[in-house]
Amino acid sequence: KKIFSNKTPKTKMIAYFVACYPNFEKSLEIIKKSIDAGISICELGFPTQEASGEGTIIKNAHDHCLKRNVTLKDTIKLAEAIRAYNKEVGIVLMGYMSNIFKYPIREFVNDLSAVDADGCLIVDAPHELREENELRNLLNKKNLSLIKLVAPTTTDQRLKKLSSLFSGWVYSLNFSGISGSKSADMDQVKEMIKKIKTFTDLPICSGFGIKTPEDAKKITLTGCDGVIVGSSIVEYIGKNLDDTKLPKNVGNIIKSFVEELR
Repeated sequence: KKIFSNKTPKTKMIAYFVACYPNFEKSLEIIKKSIDAGISICELGFPTQEASGEGTIIKNAHDHCLKRNVTLKDTIKLAEAIRAYNKEVGIVLMGYMSNIFKYPIREFVNDLSAVDADGCLIVDAPHELREENELRNLLNKKNLSLIKLVAPTTTDQRLKKLSSLFSGWVYSLNFSGISGSKSADMDQVKEMIKKIKTFTDLPICSGFGIKTPEDAKKITLTGCDGVIVGSSIVEYIGKNLDDTKLPKNVGNIIKSFVEELR
């Protein structure tokens, strides 16, 4: 609530990072520079073999981390280090239910709360799933959010049901399919935002297919409250793993997006 009530910038920048990519230390430095550059919320994707919603770019980053035995506990440690660096940025862990189920769920929520994160987003957990309801109930008790996704294929009937479960903000998918696979259609995005707003007063953030600062600028005209950028950031990191100036350069890229949102 605090983040979205702040009017500067009007549209929030949400940046997705694969946690501990390429390693814990460099990932933390990249995120620090990104916070300095103006991101409002940091999405931490925890590496998993079951990244069914991710395109090749992000899946390759997951695989890079898995080969180095990065775990969900490492992601939570990264969240803790980010919070120690900045008390105001939003921190949301993003991933898949199997990892949380194995953690297990109650311990995951306790640890998330202990490091002062703000919530999580589970890509493959519909509200009909027993485990998602268990997760949501435990998060609610800790005053944490379970961010829900809405896709172009989501029917009005389903959206009405989902709206009673929304928390924090709503992740509006700009197209059906996997991340990084195509560009957003502005007319479709605008219609999606308009549709979701008939069911909720919570902030709506637009993700998938936002590849450039120009894309982000156009998306701000759709009525969304935030833009989510992931694949283009992860792709740049993947192409410049050995660059000693990588954190600084990612910060500059983030800044170029944020400047279009003011």
